[in-house]
Amino acid sequence: MEKNGELLATGLSKSEIQVLEMIRKRKYMSIKLTIKNGEVDVIEGLERLDTKERIVDVLKQHDFQNLEIKQSNGKIVCVNRIFKKKINPPSKTKSC
Repeated sequence: MEKNGELLATGLSKSEIQVLEMIRKRKYMSIKLTIKNGEVDVIEGLERLDTKERIVDVLKQHDFQNLEIKQSNGKIVCVNRIFKKKINPPSKTKSC
């Protein structure tokens, strides 16, 4: 079980629930987890965006993201975004 983080009534930590919510949304082509000290530290999600959205609007949607824009014959044909979400570290307790 979770030793440093909180466990919810389901037996899952908050970070595990966030990962499951991303999977259930079914809008991500891939999900990557970075684990530190046995805990989820960063979640990255790769999603394909609507090519009709303005790039400026896409840039404003997340603070941390990588955009890949593909163009053919002067028109945008594909926009992929990898967004990163840092999971709040578990609260540290003072030791004696």
